[in-house]
Amino acid sequence: MEAKLSKEKIIQTAFHLLEEKENLSWLSMRHIASALDVKAPALYWYFKNKQMLLQAMAETMESHLIVPEIQGIWKKDILAYMESYFDLYTQFPCGIELEIQTVPAYPSRLEHIDTMIQIIRSGGVPLAQSHLAVSSFQNLLIGFMMDYKEEAHLRQEIVDGNQSLLEHIHFMRNYAEENQLVNIQQGMQTRKERSLKSEYLESIAIYLDGLDTHFCQQHD
Repeated sequence: MEAKLSKEKIIQTAFHLLEEKENLSWLSMRHIASALDVKAPALYWYFKNKQMLLQAMAETMESHLIVPEIQGIWKKDILAYMESYFDLYTQFPCGIELEIQTVPAYPSRLEHIDTMIQIIRSGGVPLAQSHLAVSSFQNLLIGFMMDYKEEAHLRQEIVDGNQSLLEHIHFMRNYAEENQLVNIQQGMQTRKERSLKSEYLESIAIYLDGLDTHFCQQHD
């Protein structure tokens, strides 16, 4: 039984389990071993602990990033990179959680980070701020996706009959209407018409325009 094991097989099985459960905290060496029909200690020949497995899974995920072709227009190039990361984290089950719970201590991720920093620097942004911008883009992506996941969970609870949540939704909409909170009302409508991806990329574009104005255009 154990002869069929390999690092690649274990990682593949772990991702398959996450497709079913969509819960990274549930994933364990014992669950993976059961799915592979082996004893859990057999996995430790390949990964010393769960964290080592998660690191390998993150590296596998990163290897599927579609690296955009550099066009030489720094803001567009960064947008292309962040769009690729958005697609990557939605392609893999629990992709964003996996990113949160691992360290970028593998070549492909480090090289991609360095490339993005260099792209921003090419627009005239200093090194420190370029590094901070890349971290901010990643944190923003994490926040967008985690918030969306929680919203989806709450929506499902409403569908399942959670009257308390439904009452809060009605209150929010009614209060905005009765008190003529036009910006809130329009914002609610706009969110219905736009995808999470488009909202995220527009947020990145706003950030990039700010960098451009502060560091680049003032030197023109």
